[in-house]
Amino acid sequence: LQKKTVGLLDISKPKGDIFLDRIAVGLNERGVRVKRFSKPTFTRLAPIQLKNEIVGSCDAVIEALADWGSCTSCSLQDIRELDSRGIPGGYVASEPFEVAAQSHGDAIGFHADGIFVSHPIQDRNIEEMKELAETFFESILGLICKKST
Repeated sequence: LQKKTVGLLDISKPKGDIFLDRIAVGLNERGVRVKRFSKPTFTRLAPIQLKNEIVGSCDAVIEALADWGSCTSCSLQDIRELDSRGIPGGYVASEPFEVAAQSHGDAIGFHADGIFVSHPIQDRNIEEMKELAETFFESILGLICKKST
């Protein structure tokens, strides 16, 4: 991944930016360029203009941090579209939605790579969010490491 650009797509859930800040630090420490993006809302798919910007500037993408059924579904669909446009990636969601993600993947015929972190998310403080990102960093890196090399 060195000298590659990874897009970090924040779904705009509270504290997701803190989580992604720590992921960005880890990527930068490994020589990976990071480009940040934010969806206007977690309740919808990423707008086409935002997806176009990701496709035009990134080698891979990580979308985070979903902790509800609808935002997990939107993340899965965002990753499916970006993957179909040549940008490999994965998403991060909380554990209770792993079965829902599998079911939704079955329904749309696409299973994006996902990492499922411990729930709940919103109740965590800033330090706990940083620790969560650090705990799962290597797994998140694995979402894109083999795909974009």
